Amino acid sequence: MIKREGHSLGNLLSFLLGLILLIGELSLFLWFFSVLVAPELHINMRLFASFSPYLAFFGVSTSYLSVVFMSFLLYCLFLQIIPHRRDFDYVIIHGAGIKKDGTVTKLLADRCDKAIEIYRKDPTPPYLVPSGGQGGDEVCSEAEAMANYLISQGIPEDMILKEDQSKTTMENLKYSKALIEKRKGRKYTALVTSNYHVYRAMRYAKRAGLKATGIGAHVASYYFPSALIREFVAVHKERKHLILFVVGYLIIVSPFLMMFFER
Repeated sequence: MIKREGHSLGNLLSFLLGLILLIGELSLFLWFFSVLVAPELHINMRLFASFSPYLAFFGVSTSYLSVVFMSFLLYCLFLQIIPHRRDFDYVIIHGAGIKKDGTVTKLLADRCDKAIEIYRKDPTPPYLVPSGGQGGDEVCSEAEAMANYLISQGIPEDMILKEDQSKTTMENLKYSKALIEKRKGRKYTALVTSNYHVYRAMRYAKRAGLKATGIGAHVASYYFPSALIREFVAVHKERKHLILFVVGYLIIVSPFLMMFFER
């Protein structure tokens, strides 16, 4: 990850999470061994006795985080294998950052390639809707960069509807929906974004009143773990997910909190 994407805290997320979980599992093992196994084997674990509640608390906390994160991962993967219809009328392509020269990044090219794949497999080719405005440090809008890429890959220009005003994921969806609704005819829509982002994108689509099928684009295997961690954090910042996460955590650690109060 560092070799391909450079040194930054975001690129170290998968390493840091793995390190925390490893220490947590070791703490849980030491607690289990010192409290339940060592006395039976007559092994002196007096050094760990005073620390055992803390080891248990940290170990159980990281185990809870592991389970929740794995559940999120499996659900994201499940979304990729759900069968869906192929006869779309529109395909919205979520924007992402572009290069300094106004061309698409690898991440954005993968999203465009997935949309092109859908376009070519559809018996009645849909309109492609590249969605994304122009950032302050970008030479053109993300929609423009994507449209140029799509045209270079053989997509007719008249089959591309650019949405080039949005700045956020929610605006991507609202403005793309407004663009589609101005047109006549059927409006069965696909929403293409990176595979780790499908769950959150579909939540936003529901809020925006957009009925769409979420389809994930390929992401490089080295990039996926860190991207998924950032997505996990973003999802759990939302009130509903945050409350459920905290309530579940308090239920899990409550026996160990009682141990602290009894000391």
